[in-house]
Amino acid sequence: MNAPVGVALLGLGTVGSAVAQAMGERAKRLEAAAGRPLRLTGAAVRDIAKPRSSDVPVTANAFDLLDDPAVDVVVEVMGGHRPAIDLHLAAFERGKHVVTANKEVVAKEWRALHEAARSAKRELRFEAAVAAAIPIVAAARALGAVRPRVLSGLVNGTTTYICSRMEAGATFDAALREAQQAGYAEADPSADVDGWDPAYKLSILVSLLEGRWFPPEQVARSTLRSVTAEQVREASSRGARIRYLAVADFGERATKARVGPQEVAAASLEGQASGPQNVVRLDTDLAGSLTFMGPGAGGDATASAILGDVIQVARGMR
Repeated sequence: MNAPVGVALLGLGTVGSAVAQAMGERAKRLEAAAGRPLRLTGAAVRDIAKPRSSDVPVTANAFDLLDDPAVDVVVEVMGGHRPAIDLHLAAFERGKHVVTANKEVVAKEWRALHEAARSAKRELRFEAAVAAAIPIVAAARALGAVRPRVLSGLVNGTTTYICSRMEAGATFDAALREAQQAGYAEADPSADVDGWDPAYKLSILVSLLEGRWFPPEQVARSTLRSVTAEQVREASSRGARIRYLAVADFGERATKARVGPQEVAAASLEGQASGPQNVVRLDTDLAGSLTFMGPGAGGDATASAILGDVIQVARGMR
C-alpha cells in the first residue's frame, strides 16, 4: 500500500470543520480516489480553548504543523490576506503542497504563490476559491486551447440572496440583516456587497483563461448598496431581475472586467438563482458556450472542492 498522505488544516471554522468531518466519515472513499490513505494530522486555530465538535488535534501555532515532517499537504481555510500569505510561502519553503480556499490571497498574490510553488516543486491548488463545489477552476485549466470571448455569471451568494429578498419586498438593509442572520454575510459585509469577493474570483478565472495574472484591481466594481426597491420593482415590470453579475469581455487588445448590479431576464438561470446558487457562463470560439451551475458556498460544498484538490495532489505524489 502507498504511504499515507498527511494533511494539516490552517483554520477549523465552518469549512475546516466540514473538511475534517468528511475526512473522518469518507476515509475509504477518499483512499480509493487518492490511491493512498489521507491522514488528518492536526489543525491550527486562533483559540484552542474554544469548544469544538471535531476531535482533531489543535494548536495555536501554525508552525507546529508546517514543521511537522508527517505533513505533506497544507490546507488553508483561514481567509484574509495576512497571515495567510506568509503561511502559504512558509509551507512551500518547507516542501509542503498547498491547497487553499482563499480567493483573496490567490488573486492578490498570484505571481508570488505560483513562483514559490514552482521553486519548491510542489502543487498549488485552489479549486475551492471560486464557486466552491462547481469545478470551474478545473474547467478553466482544461480550456487552454480556446479563445474566451465573454465570461459572465453569479459568483457571490450573499448578493444573490439580498437581491432575491428585495424582490420579495425587503429593503436592502433588511435583506442584508437577513443574510447575516442566515450566515451568508459576515458582520462586515463590504467584501460581498461592495464587490471585492466577486472581483477576486473573476481575477482568478481571467488569469487562468488568459495564462497570465489579471490583478483584481483591474476589475471595475459597483456597489450593491445603491440598488433601491424602486429599481427592483421597475426591473420586475419589464420581466427582469437585478443580480450582482461578474463579467469579463475578452477583446482583441484588452480584457475588460467588471462586477456590479445588472438586469437579467427573470426566466434566465441567473434570474432564477437565489441564495448560494452560482451560475457561470463562458462563451468561446472552439468550445462554444458553456454553462456551469451549482452551490457556490457552504461548508460541505467547499469541502468537496478542497478534498478534490487534496486527492489530485495525493495521486501525483511518489
